[in-house]
Amino acid sequence: HLPTTEGIEVRWDPATDRAKAERVVRVGAIVLSRESTDRADDAAYTAALTEAATTAPPSQWLPGGREARSWILLRARVRFLGARRPDLGLPDVSDHALAHAIPQAAPRARRLADVARADWTGWLLGQLAWTQREALDTLAPERLAVASGSRIAVDYPEDDGPPVLAVRIQELFGTTSTPTIAGTPVLLHLLAPNGRPQQVTDDLDGFWDRAWPEVRKDLRGRYPKHSWPEDPRAASAEWRPGRRRPGS
Repeated sequence: HLPTTEGIEVRWDPATDRAKAERVVRVGAIVLSRESTDRADDAAYTAALTEAATTAPPSQWLPGGREARSWILLRARVRFLGARRPDLGLPDVSDHALAHAIPQAAPRARRLADVARADWTGWLLGQLAWTQREALDTLAPERLAVASGSRIAVDYPEDDGPPVLAVRIQELFGTTSTPTIAGTPVLLHLLAPNGRPQQVTDDLDGFWDRAWPEVRKDLRGRYPKHSWPEDPRAASAEWRPGRRRPGS
């Protein structure tokens, strides 16, 4: 005779996005009865949500949208620096690793929507030792200082591409080489005064040599109030026409 077993099982229901607990009675593999219960512990719910997250799209259980910018940026910075400095021992922030972190990041979640609303930024910062946070701020900063005195937000892509810095051309006058982050040349989106990209390059020195004469000719005609020097390497950077950023 097969033994009768009774236990509490938690499964995620995709139709309702809810982890549901049931008291299940079985004889061998045969289910004799299922009855809803609320007696499961938090770990059982988050285990079910972890299993669901390994197959569900990350957009369903990780923060998204404008309110999640701090999380998206932090994750991208950790991923970028971790790939270039494995010696720092930064946490794995792949989708797979984060799915298995749900019990720690969202310990009382009952739905994947609850997981997406969890404080993932606080959780990830809590995984970093002081030396790792210092390295992250130094080697993969949120903002990069340029010659004009501005500190401009860096865009760290989600793939393995280089960091992107969108900056007005005049703010780089006096700069002779491409800025780098953790030894990687930044991909510069060089903007005209109207904020629209004029050129994309990771070789600023080459841009000054090859493309600048034609770009200068075009911009001088469209924006005569701005300075367009023949030798941008020897010119002073400008935050606004004829001005450096206050305090720089």
